Amino acid sequence: MIWGWMPWIFTVLLVIAGLVLKADNLNKQIRQLKPGMDEAGVVAVAGTPKEVVPVERWFYKNENQVVISNNRIIDIRLNPDLIDKSIRFRSGPEDDKPEESVRLLRIGMTAEKALEIAGEPQQLVAGEDWNYSARQRVEMAGGRFRHADLHLKASLETLDWVRLNFSPGGLLFMNITIAFIMFGVALGIRLEHFRLLISRPTPVLIGVFSQFFALPALTFLLVILIRPTPSIALGMILVSACPGGNISNFISAVAKGNVALSVTLTAIATISAIFMTPFNFALWGKLYTDASNLVIPISIDPVEMLKTVIILLGIPVVLGIAFANRFPILTQKIMKPIRTISLLLFLSFIVAAFSSNFGYFLKYIHLIILIVLAHNALALLTGFSLGSLGKVARKDRRSLSIETGIQNSGIALVLIFNPRLFDGLGGMAFIAAWWGIWHIIAGLVMAYFWSKKPLPEEALSIDKPITA
Repeated sequence: MIWGWMPWIFTVLLVIAGLVLKADNLNKQIRQLKPGMDEAGVVAVAGTPKEVVPVERWFYKNENQVVISNNRIIDIRLNPDLIDKSIRFRSGPEDDKPEESVRLLRIGMTAEKALEIAGEPQQLVAGEDWNYSARQRVEMAGGRFRHADLHLKASLETLDWVRLNFSPGGLLFMNITIAFIMFGVALGIRLEHFRLLISRPTPVLIGVFSQFFALPALTFLLVILIRPTPSIALGMILVSACPGGNISNFISAVAKGNVALSVTLTAIATISAIFMTPFNFALWGKLYTDASNLVIPISIDPVEMLKTVIILLGIPVVLGIAFANRFPILTQKIMKPIRTISLLLFLSFIVAAFSSNFGYFLKYIHLIILIVLAHNALALLTGFSLGSLGKVARKDRRSLSIETGIQNSGIALVLIFNPRLFDGLGGMAFIAAWWGIWHIIAGLVMAYFWSKKPLPEEALSIDKPITA
């Protein structure tokens, strides 16, 4: 059998070897370029580039370069001679960092905004970026060769410099969408949903502890362990501080878990998140920023976050509960269509968040896929493990896992795009957006396998559905 595949394997290896050899030859040619060489000389030595991008090069202190194309920042290139340009955890003298003005700029920001923040550059030079491949670039300035990069590779550091763009109209749509979704969740909250807290408190208390205490703390430890860049780390912390997503009830039902427990935990989490989300992010986010030495300054305003969460969560939840109590019959009729509309709105919400940033999404999404996968796996495992330690029924463990692993990342996205909070900080937005997609996929896959695995009868399981 394997011998039949040998010609294909051999062909693939030949193609890979040819590409490596071609790249190596091009690197040798580009290394022969001399500063000041004109365009004709560059083409004669290195050949014709695949892509030519007209740019303006804005040079600030220490020759830190801001690259402008089509009136937006497309790159921020720090002086390669700086002693330490890393933006990971570290200690080091302030002189090793780019000056404050450049640190406040973001890829995707308009040229006008860049001038407002950083002021006039020390030098402005018209030029071009000659891209020979995704990893080989030649910088031309004033028609002459300036610098070459032979091993370009997008990294997590890049995301810290990215600012995703969102119009005021888009922000309004996001806020209305989240408010509508939370209103829909609140329609299903009843006083009866809190009876489990009295009749069988153990699984409920474990679920609350898992959601609002264990997951944020373990996320902080994961951040310390894998040491991502600041915007990625804060995105992970923010997602862990959000309440569970309302789709968790449906996934719990598919998994043959304890739907009554799932609904109870969703109700408690929705109400508690009004204060617990700002509290957890302020606590763990502050611990992170205090423990790290950041090139890019990221401030956390807990008061502004509390105000935003109260508007996004508090008001819709209060209105939803009041509406359900005042019009119970009408509520029963509209709950199902509202849940369907909420799911469609959430998906359109994710699409809208990246419709004007799709190029960035395609370019950088591969950098955070594994991080989100590991973080989501940690969340799912946290709920299940705490349920096992608490010796609750197996049905309850499934629901505890799902409630902890399905996070309302839509709330995180609205907070991230708030111009008074994080203003579309790239790494945070990428984490929250991919969480919004991945946790549904992971939850449904896990629920499918659990649905195929029957559970023994457990008399102590809280499996009686709660009705209004």
